[in-house]
Amino acid sequence: MNSIEKHYQAAIDALSPKQRVAKSVEMFHWSREFIGRQVRVENPDASEKRLELLVALRMYGGEPSMKRLLEGELANVPN
Repeated sequence: MNSIEKHYQAAIDALSPKQRVAKSVEMFHWSREFIGRQVRVENPDASEKRLELLVALRMYGGEPSMKRLLEGELANVPN
């Protein structure tokens, strides 16, 4: 573990459980927004519903059952 990782781990360890959960939620929202911006650039004409599903597919598509579900939903959503 390098010094940056050690510093980060010490900062996380200093948080209360409630603060850790809040930090995790914050990081999740940031990640989803980041992916959303990438998907928007790749699909500039997509509807909001289609973008929502494409983001979910990018986030959860590694799970085969979720991938099938999301792809099925995408097939029924116009661009």
